[in-house]
Amino acid sequence: MRRFESFPAVAVAIAGLGSLAAWPFLDGGAHRAVVGGAALALGTQLATHFLLRAWRARNDRFPAAILAGFAMRVAAVIVGVLVFALPRRAEPVPFLLSLGAFLIALLAAEAVLELRRLRDAIPAGS
Repeated sequence: MRRFESFPAVAVAIAGLGSLAAWPFLDGGAHRAVVGGAALALGTQLATHFLLRAWRARNDRFPAAILAGFAMRVAAVIVGVLVFALPRRAEPVPFLLSLGAFLIALLAAEAVLELRRLRDAIPAGS
């Protein structure tokens, strides 16, 4: 039986709850900007998680997986700036703050879940 992937569920929860937590403090344009930043961060993190999973599992490819994940996150920030913030399709400050905050929060959550998964995979007494 295939094991349950907890990271996608946790990532969607973080993006949704983070957007909802910011809701009372923002106006209409900023709401859309925060949701847009959360969506871009969520899409980026889920893509890196699934695309680089095989590389992270191999010792010889792990450094390449880390660099590729970093490059994908930098690309997401650049796309966010060029496509949404500069042309003012979204309010720049809330969009970029939410994008950065969600990227960091999702990255930390993925690291904690991966560490827990690896720790549980090691036999006791090893």
